[in-house]
Amino acid sequence: MHGTTWRWLNSFAVLVLAAACGCRYQATAYQTTDSRKGPFVVVRPADRKLCIDFAWLTPEEKSAVETMTSDRLAEIFTVGVSDVGDDVPNMIGVVTFADDHLRFEPRYPLTPGVRYRAVVRRVRIPGNDVLVEDVTDDIFLPATPPASSTVVTHVYPSADEVPENLLKFYLHFSAPMSRGEAYQRIHLLDADGKPVADPFLELGEELWDPGMQRFTLLFDPGRIKRGLKPREEVGPVLEEGKRYTLVVDRQWSDAAGYPLEAEVRKSFVALPPDEAPLDVDAWKIEPPKPATRDPLVVRFPEPLDHSLLNRVVRVVDAADAEVPGEIEIADNETCWRFTPEDAWTAGDYRLAADTTLEDLAGNSIGRAFDVDVFEPVQKTLATVRVMAPFTIGP
Repeated sequence: MHGTTWRWLNSFAVLVLAAACGCRYQATAYQTTDSRKGPFVVVRPADRKLCIDFAWLTPEEKSAVETMTSDRLAEIFTVGVSDVGDDVPNMIGVVTFADDHLRFEPRYPLTPGVRYRAVVRRVRIPGNDVLVEDVTDDIFLPATPPASSTVVTHVYPSADEVPENLLKFYLHFSAPMSRGEAYQRIHLLDADGKPVADPFLELGEELWDPGMQRFTLLFDPGRIKRGLKPREEVGPVLEEGKRYTLVVDRQWSDAAGYPLEAEVRKSFVALPPDEAPLDVDAWKIEPPKPATRDPLVVRFPEPLDHSLLNRVVRVVDAADAEVPGEIEIADNETCWRFTPEDAWTAGDYRLAADTTLEDLAGNSIGRAFDVDVFEPVQKTLATVRVMAPFTIGP
């Protein structure tokens, strides 16, 4: 792989956080307390309440019970609430035999969140002897989960036009997400709704922020950078003038194990590739008035990387001290606003930006992403700042 691609990969830190996992509720697949397929299965027949089936009957037992009355069957198959202790009272219900299994239909509905104990006393089946063991097992009905509430709050870049050599997307979520599903739950479709083959760089460690609420989705750099075999053999992921749709599946689980509230789709068109480095001189700085907390506004000629704009651009005063305040990114990432904690004072200031700041194609300040150079991967990336001076007048 070319040195540029390795250097680019080295610039991303893989942030690892263990997400708390919860159990998922499956309305049609209740399980017994152990991992095996238990002798008792909870079912919901059409237009009926939950029932408990027992199908572990021998052919001889089936022949013996098929002519028995419900009252006799109720002496064989009983169900009670096991959470009350060892002395489990039997529930009121009707036991029938059909389709080669016994079925217990309770008079009152089974309650999610409650553990039940089912017992089949096989010794009471005609033809069995006293050595035949009873079959007993506990069944737990998971409590119904709350309605899905986790949503995708933002997809960056937010513009509906992006360069053909787009480097990445950021997906922001309203709550922590689970790890390990990302590449199964994100798809890129072409204008005909067909999946684009292998568009993303699938890393073993997914790129999450520490709070598991922002996921970085990288395009395969081998199909972005010119001169690399994947691009020559397969072609670019995005092609100028064509429309695509990024799809986030609703089935993606949050940290509690519940699916997203809704599927998300972002449609966009590919523009010509962007291969020019960032030029700080092209930025337009709009200074605020002194003695106010009006925002400092910086406008860029093109959209820049949303996450980096929040991290590597700041304001310093004449003494090179950082001015505290809040950052807002607007206008499809072409506008950076900074509101100070305290009112501005008249004087000289500078807008400080690390040279690692990138546009949507990965071009950084003074350096294009798509250049063919071979340099060793450094263990640490040196931080270099550029300064854009401005003055807040009296």
